[in-house]
Amino acid sequence: MQKLNKCFPVSYLLKSGIIILFFAALVKAQTVDEIISKNLEARGGISKIKGIETQRIEGEISFNADTASPFMAEMKRPGKMRDQIIYKGRKIIRTTNGKSGWVLNPFGSDTARPMTADELRNSAGSADIEGPLVDYKLKGNKITYDGVEKVNGKDAYKLVIKMKSGDVRDDFIDCKSFLEVKWIGNIFSNGKAIQMETYFSNYKKVNGIMYAFKLDTDTPGTTNKQQIIIHNVDVNLPLDDSLFEKPAEETKN
Repeated sequence: MQKLNKCFPVSYLLKSGIIILFFAALVKAQTVDEIISKNLEARGGISKIKGIETQRIEGEISFNADTASPFMAEMKRPGKMRDQIIYKGRKIIRTTNGKSGWVLNPFGSDTARPMTADELRNSAGSADIEGPLVDYKLKGNKITYDGVEKVNGKDAYKLVIKMKSGDVRDDFIDCKSFLEVKWIGNIFSNGKAIQMETYFSNYKKVNGIMYAFKLDTDTPGTTNKQQIIIHNVDVNLPLDDSLFEKPAEETKN
């Protein structure tokens, strides 16, 4: 029997190994892009997603066992966001114009204060109407495929997303519907990362785009929980830029 190195010279084996490794990497990259493509299609299609210039989401938010409070979030390209909660008859408002941000919490002060660096960092991801999967390479995000995991008893693809900012998040895409069913990421407070996870369910179509109308969030290792129930979504409505600047002093309802 001939020795293997006589039948297959070392140079051939090295080249073959490189080709195999390259091919494996290519297949993995194609798998990521395929999952993302199917997710965007399931959401309504890339053209419709990119066609959203503004959106307003209204519903209720509850923390742990507290009674639900009215909630509203408004977003406008690029990176502008305003959200407010009416808690015990008073408005708690957060705004960002994409560069600066403010918080108006009447339970602490009647005037708005600038957001901290951590709060601005937290708001940056929330203010992206499209989400990190759309044009992820152009945005400087890196995405890898990390297998299939169970989410509420169903198989979901796990995508690990390293944002351009350096933040890392995991997105779980349902293997059948190709809609996002779970997110794991960090929020930052006093320079420390706090891991959170959100489950998305009760999807409904609005102007051809699928929105999750129920979002359940918890902080692993604690009893802290948050739930958002969405009642209404409006897209491409006129939203003046002034909405995303420093909030005026709160007026009691």
